[in-house]
Amino acid sequence: MVKAVKGTFIECDSAAREVLLKLNSKEKFIIEDLDSTHLFINSTHLKRIQVVLDELMDANTYKANVVK
Repeated sequence: MVKAVKGTFIECDSAAREVLLKLNSKEKFIIEDLDSTHLFINSTHLKRIQVVLDELMDANTYKANVVK
């Protein structure tokens, strides 16, 4: 019997994939880990994943202080 699952196919780099795999150990949203750059995830968690990745990018981005 075929089982259909609603989800979202995402493409990410290897660093973002590792963050998502670690986050998945707590929240269980990855339906299938397809390869090194593609994941199939539960659509209901998409917004949360975007927020977490945006926060991580903001925390790891160099911000130059311009002195006038």
